[in-house]
Amino acid sequence: MNNGILRAVVNKDGTLVSLCLVTCSREALLDSSNGNQFVLFDDVPLYWDAWDVMDYHLQTRRPVVEVLEPARVLTSEQLRATVRFSLRISDKSTITQDIVMDAMCPYLKFHTQVDWNESHRFLKVEFPVQVHSPSATYEIQFGHLQRPTHHNTSWDWARFEVWGHKWADLSEHNFGVALLNDCKYGYSVYKNVMTLSLLRAPKAPDANADMGSHQFTYAIMPHSGSFQDSSVIQCAYNLNYPLRLAQHPLQAVPWSAFSVSSPAVILETIKQVRSEEQTRTLVLRLYESHGGTVTAALNTSLPVRDVWHCDLLERRDLSRAVSLTAQGIILQFKPFQIISLLLVL
Repeated sequence: MNNGILRAVVNKDGTLVSLCLVTCSREALLDSSNGNQFVLFDDVPLYWDAWDVMDYHLQTRRPVVEVLEPARVLTSEQLRATVRFSLRISDKSTITQDIVMDAMCPYLKFHTQVDWNESHRFLKVEFPVQVHSPSATYEIQFGHLQRPTHHNTSWDWARFEVWGHKWADLSEHNFGVALLNDCKYGYSVYKNVMTLSLLRAPKAPDANADMGSHQFTYAIMPHSGSFQDSSVIQCAYNLNYPLRLAQHPLQAVPWSAFSVSSPAVILETIKQVRSEEQTRTLVLRLYESHGGTVTAALNTSLPVRDVWHCDLLERRDLSRAVSLTAQGIILQFKPFQIISLLLVL
């Protein structure tokens, strides 16, 4: 599979033999190792079934290798290519996955359906990558944090799994690999193996927890430079909030409600104010996502009459002026700072 940005080679069992970033001729996957490898673990916590994950489960790793349907080309078009395969997890559970490469898309997507009927099992997927770094980066709400990729101390070992939202990234100088997802929030990066936790099967307090059919999507994105410069954050948003098609009259003029001048600033929230007396007022919430100080201009095509800073309760902050200029609404951000605005229309 090749779209001019990525080149991927897929095994009959759905694992990746190769994932190359064409723009810099850099292989992302570790030699003699396969990416997109599903693995199963025994998951029997000491105390709290649905809450605890014990480190000793890592000693029970078993790859999922039984192929129900080998990989086949489902679609091969100018805008999208899809490869589908199916695996058997056990007598009770199966995986069906579509590996999707879109034109002009810098990441490879994995649309996954799992029929899950296990007991005290833990399903994950692994990507061994050609990146060496002492720490990995994980997204949290309105920012990101770093955790070690080694077990040099007992504190490091205790972080064998890390929470994260839309992405995790492992980068060295001028190259890295990001693992994106739309609803799975447990990651593990040990040395150069990136792992995403997919499904568990606890039996208490709910004996039927997580049983049944699951659909989710994750993606892998090799990139040059840092994750900030390579738009990993924006790509993770695109994966979580894909474009929706809508019909419009032929005479409709394309327009954008909002735009931000700096790629470091994310417009996270647009909503109507809670007060019933301010029906023509919007609340906007923006944050600095790279971890630096930046000045950004917020532009809108809406007829804005007034702009105010506000707090989380949507109360106006009269002590902070808002600069409204011909270039837009000028905002000053400190690292990871959140700014909330009231726009009166």
